[in-house]
Amino acid sequence: MSGPLFFAVLMVVVLAFGIAVFWQESKRMQQSTTIYGVEDSIDFVWEALGEDNHGLAKSDVRRILEWEMHYLQQPHLWEGEGAAVVGGEASAVYVQEQALATGYPYEPEQIYAVLDYQAAYLHAIGAIGNQASDE
Repeated sequence: MSGPLFFAVLMVVVLAFGIAVFWQESKRMQQSTTIYGVEDSIDFVWEALGEDNHGLAKSDVRRILEWEMHYLQQPHLWEGEGAAVVGGEASAVYVQEQALATGYPYEPEQIYAVLDYQAAYLHAIGAIGNQASDE
């Protein structure tokens, strides 16, 4: 092979490689990434509660969500009961126990309202899918 022909073939190979890498990176960047935002979740729940805020302040929403996240992130708290479930009864009981222990006597309806809207937030951002069927 002559020098100019070899150089031309080499340039075509390098250019094709560059195009392939660029195409692959552009495809990767188009894929959405789900990011849980603490402040976003609090705002979402607070707005979803609306005027019927169940007697809760925004700080109460934050507290309830923090306790549930603590519950979900501590496997030793839920391992004996199976998988942890966002907004489940076990996490609601944990939240209520923590609330009572620290002087915040939330009613179960208040806790479930916050946890239900948190689940809606997680669904809205694509962090969880639809409920699995029993079949």
